[in-house]
Amino acid sequence: MKTLSREEANIQFFLDENTAPRLRVKQGEQFSVETRRADNMYLSTENPVFRDHAHVISVRANPLTGPVYVSGAEPGDLLRVYIDEISLGDDGSEGYYTYVPGQGVFADEFIPFDYPPMTRWCRVDGDILTLEIGNGHTVKIPAEPFIGTLSVAPRDERRLAYRNGKDILGNVDCKRIRAGSIVTMPVNVPGALLHIGDLHALQGDGELLGCALECSGRVILRVEIIKKADIKWYDWPTVDGPDFIGSLGFVDNSLETAVKYAFHDLVKRIETIYGVTFMDAFMLAGQCARLEVCQQTGPFRTVLAVLDKGLLL
Repeated sequence: MKTLSREEANIQFFLDENTAPRLRVKQGEQFSVETRRADNMYLSTENPVFRDHAHVISVRANPLTGPVYVSGAEPGDLLRVYIDEISLGDDGSEGYYTYVPGQGVFADEFIPFDYPPMTRWCRVDGDILTLEIGNGHTVKIPAEPFIGTLSVAPRDERRLAYRNGKDILGNVDCKRIRAGSIVTMPVNVPGALLHIGDLHALQGDGELLGCALECSGRVILRVEIIKKADIKWYDWPTVDGPDFIGSLGFVDNSLETAVKYAFHDLVKRIETIYGVTFMDAFMLAGQCARLEVCQQTGPFRTVLAVLDKGLLL
């Protein structure tokens, strides 16, 4: 199996169509990608916290491994990414979650002053995580590994690795981008130039702290190309699993708009794929769809609209 390591030459902080591929794969070929923690391995006993958001950015946060060139992928196609396996902490490093002043859901008008920065560490080499809750108390909880950032390269415009966009997917922190799921996104440039990073061991809905339990890891993937002529419906990136279909919606600074994008896309998928009218799909989804808030941190607002596949058989 081909492997793209997390060595420095393979780490990117921008999404750019001019970045030379670090790995080339074919449809159906299984390959692995090693990732770094979102802090780019800055945090340690010597550097235990980030002072503020500017400090986070200064250490080049959210490193991505790539790009992976997919042979045969052309602009206008869709790229399906099959996530076969996620292994956390394969390099022996600890995971962390941190409070950064000025970040998180309680910033600005809710708390007009900042609490001091804080970081907590967690081993991520097993299925059970032990979290500290203060005064010597801990809580054990199963790990829920997922990929926080999965992205293709944009056309004509370089983007920061921690951003997202309808055309690239990117940093959406969706918990269903996990082992067993299939993620579909557009192809903008030859080879798609796939990037992977920002693995999470655990995250509450909405990432309201402003940080998940961030860790390094290894992901095993496969890809499939959907040619332009074979696309029945596509508008927003999607996340599907063995028992669900899901549509993402994301936009800066408006959770309400993100909900509308995600829900409309889910309804259109039901209409098109399953051969019913828009109103039939709307009526069903209006009663049976679920909305999951993936992100509400900084300007990012991301929602996944989900429907049980069993309702459509």
